[in-house]
Amino acid sequence: MQCDLKNLPLGLPLTVASVGTVATLWAGKNLHAGFGIAWAALTFFHGWQHHKKMRADACRLFGCNTKAGEKTADTLTALRDSFQVDAYVPGRVRLRSSLLAVNPQWQQSLEEYIQSFTGVNSAAINTLTGSLLITYDVETLRQKPKLAALEQQIAELAAKRI
Repeated sequence: MQCDLKNLPLGLPLTVASVGTVATLWAGKNLHAGFGIAWAALTFFHGWQHHKKMRADACRLFGCNTKAGEKTADTLTALRDSFQVDAYVPGRVRLRSSLLAVNPQWQQSLEEYIQSFTGVNSAAINTLTGSLLITYDVETLRQKPKLAALEQQIAELAAKRI
């Protein structure tokens, strides 16, 4: 059996070391120092186990030096890959994504972004259900080759769903 240090539970050892450090304040210098060193080592190891989460939390609070474009691209890719075609008729498509339900802060900016495309009349997100309803003018949208190709892909996905 291989020991996986990244998943080693440290809650109990950290608790024992912290209680031992406080409890030995009056018991003697060597015992107190021993518990203090153990507490510091376990805390450092625990921080190493969770360094990715701590960095993400710090980035959320204070901002990061990472390239903003990379983070946006990752988010858009994840969102795009999470969509499922719920309903499609030319001029109207309903997409569903669980990411829309858990990220209501995206609603306004995503609706505005989608509405900025040529031929799109409206985009409405329902954050309770995670759905996105897009209405568009078929002829205007199909004048743009990339948007026409996207509509074709949506139509194919909708046909597979039936």
